[in-house]
Amino acid sequence: MKQDIRRSESLVFLVHDVARLFRRRFEDEAKLHGFTLPQWRALAEIYHHEGIPQVTLAAALDVDQMTVSGIVSRLEKRGLIDRYANPNDSRVKLARLTPAGRELVTSAKNVGRAVFESALDGLDDSERTALKNRLALIRDNLNAMTIEKETA
Repeated sequence: MKQDIRRSESLVFLVHDVARLFRRRFEDEAKLHGFTLPQWRALAEIYHHEGIPQVTLAAALDVDQMTVSGIVSRLEKRGLIDRYANPNDSRVKLARLTPAGRELVTSAKNVGRAVFESALDGLDDSERTALKNRLALIRDNLNAMTIEKETA
């Protein structure tokens, strides 16, 4: 039994290390381009959800609204996004990419793809698919545990 516990702890530490190293590599690449990782993540969210409200963007980035406001302000000052009032509620600010922002997202996707490919070097397509499926299952199991706990 003890041996099984050590293995599961090792797996947890390994998953944590992989996530931490992915984040570090992406942060290194973002810095080379004059950005922070949260700014790059915000650009990606805005790219995928044109006209996203700032409150939704904050939730997607897992930051508070003041933090996302600062991120969005810096991106707007750089000419990468536009903020505009929601036509249904002028108190709500929406964000969209400018042409320069779209161009940057395209280049960032290429950088991200290169980091990802380097990280998965040595895994064939079936191994990548299996890894993705297993990690998704673990994520779903953990989400289900949280939901069960909240409703109990």
